[in-house]
Amino acid sequence: MQNRALGRSGIDVSLLSLGTGGASQFGQKTGVDDAGRKRLVHAALDNGVNLFDTSEQYGRSEELLGNALEGVQRDRYLLATKWSYRPGGEYAEPGSLTESTERSLRLMNTDVLDIMQFHGILPGDYDPVVDRFVPEMLKLRDEGKIRLIGFTEMMTKDPKALIPQMGLTDHPEVWDVIMLKYGIMNQWAAKDVLPLAEKHGVGIMNMAPIRQTLTREKDRKAMFDTWQEDGSVDVSSLDESDPFGWLLHDGVESVIDAGYRFGAMHSGISTVLTGTATVEHLEANVRSMEAPPLGSDDYQRLLELFGDSAAPN
Repeated sequence: MQNRALGRSGIDVSLLSLGTGGASQFGQKTGVDDAGRKRLVHAALDNGVNLFDTSEQYGRSEELLGNALEGVQRDRYLLATKWSYRPGGEYAEPGSLTESTERSLRLMNTDVLDIMQFHGILPGDYDPVVDRFVPEMLKLRDEGKIRLIGFTEMMTKDPKALIPQMGLTDHPEVWDVIMLKYGIMNQWAAKDVLPLAEKHGVGIMNMAPIRQTLTREKDRKAMFDTWQEDGSVDVSSLDESDPFGWLLHDGVESVIDAGYRFGAMHSGISTVLTGTATVEHLEANVRSMEAPPLGSDDYQRLLELFGDSAAPN
């Protein structure tokens, strides 16, 4: 497994990382038991994955991840979790971040969280989050309870929301890590955010190289129709029945395989998350990360076709 620098942190992170959210929520919604989760985590470790991402909002994922990692040497893995600053829709009370951090430490049986992130900053909330909660986050870092500070982009109906760009423009010294979505049909981050991240040494976790607009025919067609109507992306040159078939050659096995490879090709990306709950899917995604990148002609065509794309899902 290839490793990349996590921004300016001095930490190397595996190109593929394992998330415990998504549709399955670490198998909580798909019937995976504790033994299955442990097999998944150990398969990830055996394949060189060293970053595990979770959240206090993913059901019991923090506790279940802590259990699955029991007995594993702590220096073999990194833990990233998230905190919701708007539980129930209102801003959290002072001290809630500290309480959540201490709870996460207990649930995951660790003394330090490698990455603590504000979960899904909404448009209009960036400045209040910085003013209300960043001082508490910095205090937790000074106390040694967390190592790196970050935030995640919210999956909104406005995929061109500028929250990551605001963070990198207004307070690049605060943020060590930002989690966002970047993929074949959502390349908006490459315009400004990824270059800014590289400039300031901020690590980028790509949480969405594969979304339903890429893999589900109905959703993909709806997105194509929208783009054609508003003129933002010209997909008229693609075969409507098989728009990405031209990518499947020279060892590229599927659109999903192509999507994972594409999601890691920008030099501003530190790691690509997979939210799978099965060893089979995990190992397929590992193969994508270990395979050569997409051919230069295919990659360039994707950039030309979808460089202005911003699919919401």
